[in-house]
Amino acid sequence: MSLASGAVNNPAIDNLVESSLESEKKDLRLKWIPYEEVTNIEPTQIDNVYYAIYRDADDDDDDVKITLVFIGNNKECTPTLVNEIARIYSLPTHKHNNMTSQYRRYSKWLESRNRLIKGFTKCKGNYYMVADRKFYYCYSRYGFCSACGIFRCSPVWCICGQKELSNEWTSNNKQLDEFIKKSQLQTNSPNHAYLEWIPFDCIPYRSYAGGLPTHPLVSVKLIPLEITDSTHDLYYAEVNYLLMRNVY
Repeated sequence: MSLASGAVNNPAIDNLVESSLESEKKDLRLKWIPYEEVTNIEPTQIDNVYYAIYRDADDDDDDVKITLVFIGNNKECTPTLVNEIARIYSLPTHKHNNMTSQYRRYSKWLESRNRLIKGFTKCKGNYYMVADRKFYYCYSRYGFCSACGIFRCSPVWCICGQKELSNEWTSNNKQLDEFIKKSQLQTNSPNHAYLEWIPFDCIPYRSYAGGLPTHPLVSVKLIPLEITDSTHDLYYAEVNYLLMRNVY
């Protein structure tokens, strides 16, 4: 049974969607999204990646800001290509929970990231992966591994063991950027603690401290830092000591 709407469907994408339904976690299940529910499409700074608005006909919530990732046209979306897309983005997510890697945090990070992926849609013979707007930031925060091609869940390490720092992000403070990257360079394994830059709008609402309910997967505490372009190195050293003592 095909899950896609319309007269012409893609069996490979349908099979990927159907295989995700085996997940016990509903928010990790993919679905076919009618293109009629997608509006306000506009380009981004990344080729083949677009911003848009998604209005779910079955949901009374407000319009959702989404990311569209072009994956191929009718001729290109063969089972081989769709399998490669599934490999790159680790889909369906639940099949990657029991990785034999020693990367102990990977499964949690993967689930957190892939919750942003909603499913697939089609327009004028072109297929797109549909994800929450925050998914766009994953490209600059993580990027693709140059060794295996997988879309990483870490700005430093890939599940294949490749260490490769992402350079697309910035805090707009050169000294802070160097401080963060220094902590990443010092790691010798993906299980070592390090810092990363997280845009504020990537922190789920209600996940931060202050008397609000916490997010199901993550609870963070926001600590104000007195940082300027002229902040002394000793201040960074003190911050590093306090943070690393309490990480993981």
